[in-house]
Amino acid sequence: MWHTYYQPTTLSDALALLAQYGAEARVIAGGTDLILELERGVRRQEILIDITRVGAIDSVVLDEAAGEISLGPLVTHAAVTASPLLVQRAFPLARACWEVGAPQIRNRGTVAGNLITASPANDTISPLWALDGAVTLTSQARGERRLSFDQFFRGVRRTALEPDEMLTAVHLRALPDTARGTFIKLGLRRAQAISLVNAAVVLDFDSALLGPVSDRVVTGARIALGSVAPTIVRATDAEASLIGQPLSDRAIIAAAELAVQAAHPIDDLRASADYRASMIGVLVERALRQLRTGTERDGWPATPVLLRSPVIGERSSVIGQQSSVT
Repeated sequence: MWHTYYQPTTLSDALALLAQYGAEARVIAGGTDLILELERGVRRQEILIDITRVGAIDSVVLDEAAGEISLGPLVTHAAVTASPLLVQRAFPLARACWEVGAPQIRNRGTVAGNLITASPANDTISPLWALDGAVTLTSQARGERRLSFDQFFRGVRRTALEPDEMLTAVHLRALPDTARGTFIKLGLRRAQAISLVNAAVVLDFDSALLGPVSDRVVTGARIALGSVAPTIVRATDAEASLIGQPLSDRAIIAAAELAVQAAHPIDDLRASADYRASMIGVLVERALRQLRTGTERDGWPATPVLLRSPVIGERSSVIGQQSSVT
């Protein structure tokens, strides 16, 4: 366990501590994964750098010109579900954050922390991957660098984050009115369960969407699968099969079958590889049918239940305009 605990109040101070201690230190925010890892000996850092007092790193910012949303490292799962911007423009992520643990975990755990843990079963990685996810890593010595998810994730619980770096932003696509997406998870329980498999699907169409899209042509597709390989898997053959045609039953079934072929699941205590593979097809088909009928938001609460409101500083910002998260 740790023996030294720092609470910097500025980003520069946090980066200076990382530069000083390197691999001996670990950044902590919500701590929902890290504390368990330290207790179990998975992580052995003896110095913790608590960034919860650092200002201005809990924002949600929309750059409309770039079609991109950026999240600060202190944005929690609860803040995502409470953000009208993210629910409207990045629904797969909002749905995934709503599926994370219990309300207590969602109030503490951060999206950035979920990415850094880098478990292929984590709920937020696959929707962000389907939303063209990227991260900004910052160090005192080298400044900022931006990595796509392909570059950032290296394997089970392994990332490209260097010992002196901090993840300072998560970037994702802001979906336009010609796109639609969702996230579906299968666990051993209906809630508070690790994913046996999960799937995020984002589709672009040839015109703006209102209601069912059975006659609209798919112009782009991204399908990301979780808990079926050492890292999240893109079902690229399934994606390609959808492009250039409407979402017919035949197209949906064919894409679901191709998605199964992209997975490389394992047997473990929670599920067999064969079961996981078969469920990939079920989830992808279900997601595509929901997107076709426009029912992917059915059951989404008008006002998600939170144990508390998002903390001060959790805000949605459009370039040139500030508005509070409600």
